[in-house]
Amino acid sequence: MKKFMYYLMMLNTFVAAIALAVVFIMGNSSLPSIVLALRGALVVTGVVLVVKRYVSWVRRSEITGFYIAEAAIAVFNLIFLSVFFPVDVSFFEYAITGTLITPILNLALVFLLRKTNKYVTFENVTEPAEAAQRVPSQVLVSQAAK
Repeated sequence: MKKFMYYLMMLNTFVAAIALAVVFIMGNSSLPSIVLALRGALVVTGVVLVVKRYVSWVRRSEITGFYIAEAAIAVFNLIFLSVFFPVDVSFFEYAITGTLITPILNLALVFLLRKTNKYVTFENVTEPAEAAQRVPSQVLVSQAAK
């Protein structure tokens, strides 16, 4: 799951970087600068994590932090743009601002990443009849003492 989320993070970072480049090249963005700056900071964070993965390794908490930050920025952008700057957003700008599905998907992925365990655990399950027949030695000793 961690590897899948890492590659998804790479894809999100790449798409956002391309969208930022296209918006800056076109030069006619109606988005406020704080929205662009927040997404730019998230792209830089994604690039740092990608480089860090190739140099050494990335912790699960770092990937989780990236997804939580992306969800928080998407929620901020949605609220900020709907309340203060009602603008018409183009296709490339949706990759910058995020949509309503972005925080929902990211928080679901964070939940799945936190719940996965790389170790398999086995439980000793016995039938009730077998469990009743097995009596611990301490119980037998305590009954004999009475």
